[in-house]
Order: sequence, then C-alpha cells, then structure tokens
Amino acid sequence: MKKLVSILILSVLTASCQEYYQKPKSKKVVAKTSQKQENITTQQDGQSLFKQYCMSCHLAVPDPSKRDKMLAPPMVRVVQHYKGTYTDKKDFVKAVVNWVNKPSEDAVLMPGAVRKFGLMPPMPIGQEKLEQIAGYIYDSDFGHFGSMKHQSKGSLQLNNGKKYKLDKHDVAQVHKAVSLLQNADMKDVEGYRQTGKKVFDAARNILLNKKYEGKTLQQIQLFFHNIEDDMHHLMSVKTKTEGEKYRKLVLNKILKFDNYFSAVE
Repeated sequence: MKKLVSILILSVLTASCQEYYQKPKSKKVVAKTSQKQENITTQQDGQSLFKQYCMSCHLAVPDPSKRDKMLAPPMVRVVQHYKGTYTDKKDFVKAVVNWVNKPSEDAVLMPGAVRKFGLMPPMPIGQEKLEQIAGYIYDSDFGHFGSMKHQSKGSLQLNNGKKYKLDKHDVAQVHKAVSLLQNADMKDVEGYRQTGKKVFDAARNILLNKKYEGKTLQQIQLFFHNIEDDMHHLMSVKTKTEGEKYRKLVLNKILKFDNYFSAVE
C-alpha cells in the first residue's frame, strides 16, 4: 500500500513538472525578448543607413592625414556637441533630425565647423531613416578625442599691443550676455538653460560673422572655444546646483572678453 501511494505521489509530481516546463513563456518574457531583438535590428538598420548617407563626408575621428579631404566635422565632435546640449536620447534625436532636414545658421551648434566647411545641404531622406541614423549616432561610441575646446595652435594675445576691433552690435551682444549671467534671477533649471542659450547665441553670431578673417577670426575662435564646453553644459543642466556651477564658469571666462576685443569707434 505504501509503495502504491509513493508511486501515485511521484506520478503527480512528474506530471506537474512536465506541465510547468511545457507552459508557454509569459507575455512579459516574450515582450522583453521581442523588444531586445527590435532594438538590435533598429541599431543595425541605423548603422547601415549611417554608412550609406553619412560616412562619405563625416569621419569617425579627426585624421590629420586626411585634413585636406575632410568635407564635414568628424562624428566624435558632432556627438560631443549634441550630447553636451541634448543629454536625453529623445531630445538628441529630435535635434539631429531637425538639423539634417533643414540646416540653418540659427540652429548651428558648431559655428566653427560651419566657418570651415560651410553649411551642410539638407538631406531629405525621410523622417524614419533620419531617426534611425540619429538613434544610432547617440548609442554609438566614436572614440574619444579630447574635449571640445579648440586645439588650434597659438594662444590668446593682443594685436601688436592693441585690442581686436569688432562690430558694435557684436560687442553689445556679449555685454548683454555678461549682464544676463550676472543678474538673471534663476528660479528654476529652465532659467539656467535659457541663459546658456542666449550666451551661446551671442558667441555663435560673432563666430559666423564673415567680416572677421585672419588673425581676428583666429582670436575670436580661440576665445569662445575656451568657453564652449561650459556653454553647452549650461544649456543642458539638470539641477540648479549644476546650473549655478556652469553659470559661474561661463561668467568668469566671458568677463575676459574686453581684455582682447573692443567695438569699432
């Protein structure tokens, strides 16, 4: 009798185990696996599209041996500028897609590159493809090539002991930016971001002003590229503490503007 009971119990346990392992996977597991596969496919599609539409102009990193053949800034620099300003992937993708659809000087995040290579032509390849490319760029590691600070030879200096002369409007814009940094009532994070954008706009307008050439342009680039990292960070801060940190950094650096530049009389 005991043997019969043991056999019955063993049979029940075996049936239960078989039933457990034959049950279909839960929807949560299937959904998670499906999402992972979808992400891999999207990344592969983005990479393929990136190679097709972007790599003919954009190198991954700067290559001194191809300096004269470069048609656009290297991707490591593009990522540094855009991720420095749009830390969230959704915002990053939107900004890149908007730029590629309709490049304009009002939306330039890389004024130095525009002065060197010119404004890129629009790429009307479709919203879905652009979003896949932008997503791939955000997720990819194009290597590391130092900070965004300008690496041109030379250093800030006066012009034979005299300041470089700039348009009155440009100088006034910088002074207005200084005033904003000094006196703005930063009640929230957005206040810091908007102040950073206004400061960057003033710098961008000067950097894109085609009146400035030669040594004057070189000194302008050296001055603002020294502040570039901090301006981008100020435009994308996530806390007031972070905002205050970069407000002070940008202010301390931009206050030196009048040491090297003055308005045409």
